[in-house]
Amino acid sequence: MEYYRVEKSDGKWSLYDNNGRDFFSLGVDCVTVVDVDLELNNEVYTLDSQWFPRWMDVKLSEMGKMGFNTLGAWHHRHFWGNGYPKAVELRLSQHAKKVNTVWGMGFPDVFDESFDVSIHKSLIDIFHGGGASLLQDEGVIGYYTDNEIHWWGSGGYWGDNEQAERGWSNTALVDDFIGLGPEASGKKRWVRFLSEKHGSIEALNERWDSEYSSFKDLLYANRYRARPEILQMDKLEFLRLVAKTYFEKTDSILKAYDPKRLNLGCRYVGNSTPDVVLKEGSRYVDIDSFNFYSMSLPEEYLEYAYEITKKPMMITEFSYCAGREAGFLESNNGSRNVIVKSQERRAECYGAFVKSARKLPFMLGTHWFAMFDYGRNVHGLIGNYGLYDLNAKPYANFIKGVAHANQEIKGNSSSARGAGLSSKL
Repeated sequence: MEYYRVEKSDGKWSLYDNNGRDFFSLGVDCVTVVDVDLELNNEVYTLDSQWFPRWMDVKLSEMGKMGFNTLGAWHHRHFWGNGYPKAVELRLSQHAKKVNTVWGMGFPDVFDESFDVSIHKSLIDIFHGGGASLLQDEGVIGYYTDNEIHWWGSGGYWGDNEQAERGWSNTALVDDFIGLGPEASGKKRWVRFLSEKHGSIEALNERWDSEYSSFKDLLYANRYRARPEILQMDKLEFLRLVAKTYFEKTDSILKAYDPKRLNLGCRYVGNSTPDVVLKEGSRYVDIDSFNFYSMSLPEEYLEYAYEITKKPMMITEFSYCAGREAGFLESNNGSRNVIVKSQERRAECYGAFVKSARKLPFMLGTHWFAMFDYGRNVHGLIGNYGLYDLNAKPYANFIKGVAHANQEIKGNSSSARGAGLSSKL
């Protein structure tokens, strides 16, 4: 079996599909049923045990006609094994002990044995449960190890989408490790790190301008007496160790289960990821994944990030949302940043975003969020994210503009793979 791969030639990165053709990934996230009310009188299906697979296959066919060629994150497992290009989110940290609990899932204590167990458990659930067909699925581009884990910590902010300050070094995540109790693995590793770096408590006291009697004292403290600039350097080095541990473990264990597929990273949020994390991650991932809710592609930041990582990228989540016109007087999460006045305006913004991305020599794809609107709080999301509304009715004017932009992108690419794949279903 051939596998998806990335290569760089003459300064430009390319993603090649399993037939060796250049492939720019135009994806849709959440090709599944979440908040949607289905009207069960459509001629597409009758009410029997196979109505849902038929309905999903029709939606996939419609997606192909819009010019999309990839199933993005959180598509339904019905599609696993069908050979259609897809990216799969594994959420390897889900069962691990956490150092914070922000965003519903928190950041894993990567130094605790529960993190290793979580990675294995998640992969066993996927590859030896309902997802065993992925291992034989020729369409698997690769895997996201997690989704939007908070590298900026609970004391940081939900990633802005504008240009970050160069050399940015937010170490709020390390403050979360410092705030752990003395029995936590992450707190013990932090203190051991200080011992290894400074050598003796006397040396640490001299550099910190502190008066601790033993490194054990640091296990019980969640704030330190220390020179801010010296403590900041220590925290930055520890953040690098956290990142190295996360990426090294997730990559090595994932490759033990499926060694041939691409590591698509952990879906960074906007520009909120500290530079040292980007650098460490680049040693392990094959493609960096970024999620942005911004009115235009943040090219300056992406070029800066590429200077650090030297790895190709995909935008794995972006959207534009009409508010009142689509019936959403309230919107939350990413949609709040990208409210526009009409479906036609959504299409205009979509086209500008994907065309700008296609021009970047390190960009390999853009994935739209999402297939359907959200509004019934099943997952806490509210907004006009969808290609379809909450009754699975298409936004015709938006879809027309999306299809035009996607076909223009494909016309500038050597691969038109996605246009014909739905015929296999």
